Parts: sequence; C-alpha cells; structure tokens
Amino acid sequence: MPYRVLIVDDDGDVADLVSAILTDDDYAVSTLVEVSHDSLFAAVGRLEPDCLLLDGSSHVEYGSSWAEAAYMAARQRSVPTIMFSGHSADVREGREGQSERARTADFAEVLGKPFHIDELLAAVAKACGRSQPFNHSPEADRKRTDALVARLSELEATDIRASDHREWATFRPRGMDARHQVYWWQRKGVYLVGAYDEGGSLSRIGQFFELEAAIAAAVPNHPAHRSD
Repeated sequence: MPYRVLIVDDDGDVADLVSAILTDDDYAVSTLVEVSHDSLFAAVGRLEPDCLLLDGSSHVEYGSSWAEAAYMAARQRSVPTIMFSGHSADVREGREGQSERARTADFAEVLGKPFHIDELLAAVAKACGRSQPFNHSPEADRKRTDALVARLSELEATDIRASDHREWATFRPRGMDARHQVYWWQRKGVYLVGAYDEGGSLSRIGQFFELEAAIAAAVPNHPAHRSD
C-alpha cells in the first residue's frame, strides 16, 4: 500500500508540481489549496496521511503554520511534517530547531523553495519513515468503530449510532440537566458537540478535530477520561 502524502499550499501551481513529482514516485497524493485551520485539521483527520508538506500560511513568513505543525506532532497519531517555505529566515529557524516554536513543530525535514527534486523525494521518504502506518482497510475501519463504541460506552453514552457516514452518541452528564450529543462524519474528519435543554433547544458547544477533545466537551469531569 503506497504512503499517503498531503500537500498544503495555497499556490496551486506549486501544489500541482509537487503532486506530479510524488505521484510519479508511487505516493498516494492529496492536495489542499483552500487553506484554513479547520480545512487542514479536517483533511488530516479524514485522510490520516503518512506525511504532510506544509507551506507557510503567509506570504511574508511561515505564519500560523508553526502552530499547525505543532498540532500535527502532538496528535494521538502524529503526522510527520515537512516545512515547505520560501522564507530563508524561517527555513534556517526550522532547521536549527533552537526556538520554542521550532522545537514544538518537530519538523521531519525542512525544505526551502526552490528545491531540487531529489531533495523533495529524500525529505518525503524520511518523513514517511517516521510515520506510524495507518491501516485504511475495511477490516481496520470496523475494528476502529468497535473500539470507538466501547470507548463511548465506557463514558456512559446512550443511543450510539455507528456507521461509515454520519454517526452520533448521546450523553447525560452527571449533575447537569442538558442532554449532550456528539456528531461526527468519518469522511469529513470533524466532530460537532451540542447541548439540548429540557425544552429541546440546541446550543452549540463546539467543533473539534480529535475524538477525545470532543467527548471531553460533551461529558466534562467524567472519571473515565483518559489522561494521556
């Protein structure tokens, strides 16, 4: 099964070029050119790539992409990230790793633009080698669904609806009158949490990109929450 690579670059021409190079080298490549925090985190949750090529979110510096790379490193299943930038100061900072933001970003590799094709291929191979392989098979999906149902049951969820499309679970948090629900879409990589009061009115609690963050919002202070 080929490694999956996600290219995040708002320059469509660059994204197309890098995609062609990597596809020719037998990687399974996806691109994201309409870039925001939400679109990036949802794409990673949906695709679970083995490597992320992350360009800067600003035309004058690497911008908020430092924090986005740190998020990838801190995920339950971390995604090795390659800094992909034309800004020499940021490239130097990323390579040296002396600043706090560079350390938390924990880049697998740093590429300055323009780059040589061999540099790109070597960087992606190195990053994928750091990745914990993700099993995308139907059997693995079923096992993940079973584990998810067990986790939600542990947290006293009722009305658990598991499928390969829209899913939800209902909670009645201890000491609270509201009924909370978590909705998620496996093909979108997002979790939505809302609260229904006794009159049936819904208020939104938030949108999340990690299951544990979503259920922590849905059932706060439950003793079964994981500490890892």
